[in-house]
Amino acid sequence: MKLFTQSLIIVSSFITIFIWQNSPLKDFTVQLLGLFIVLYFIVSARKGGKGFLTLGGEGYAGIFLLNTLIFLLIFSTGGINSALFFVLYFLCFGIAFIFNPLTIFVFILGAVLLFVPQIQPDLTTNLLKLGSLALISPLAYFFGREYKRSDAQDEKINAIKERSKEAADTISKDIEEIIEDEKQVLDKKDVEKLN
Repeated sequence: MKLFTQSLIIVSSFITIFIWQNSPLKDFTVQLLGLFIVLYFIVSARKGGKGFLTLGGEGYAGIFLLNTLIFLLIFSTGGINSALFFVLYFLCFGIAFIFNPLTIFVFILGAVLLFVPQIQPDLTTNLLKLGSLALISPLAYFFGREYKRSDAQDEKINAIKERSKEAADTISKDIEEIIEDEKQVLDKKDVEKLN
């Protein structure tokens, strides 16, 4: 279910971009970019300042805004021939690290579909750009999957450490109670060992 929701967020971002680019509102892209930047900082600020460094945190609104913002910025600076096209590679890895790694394939499909209408003037170069974006997706998927695995292992290790600390505290309290209750009966050596 989480994969479906995350994929839906990415698809809705691409639908928003497609509608915006094919409407008369296209002339107001710079103003929309300003609005999205402000909204992204607000969403990031809700995370206590940590949201900006983690692509809006794990919140769906942050990823929606960031994806929409980057694509509108790329389209406003030349589309597939934009000097900012390379930012998509970083966004690809960012989405793989924050969302389920399988959503990266939805992202790539959406990105390719958005750029297909612009592919014609310089077919070879544009196909290479889209191909490089598609070729990086398995790499992003594998890195994202390994990151999620290591993150899950870290959580397990922390949980084990917390349980062992709680167990040690419980044992310590039990020993203190035994020493207090049985102080008269125990030998001095046994009390020292328990201490």
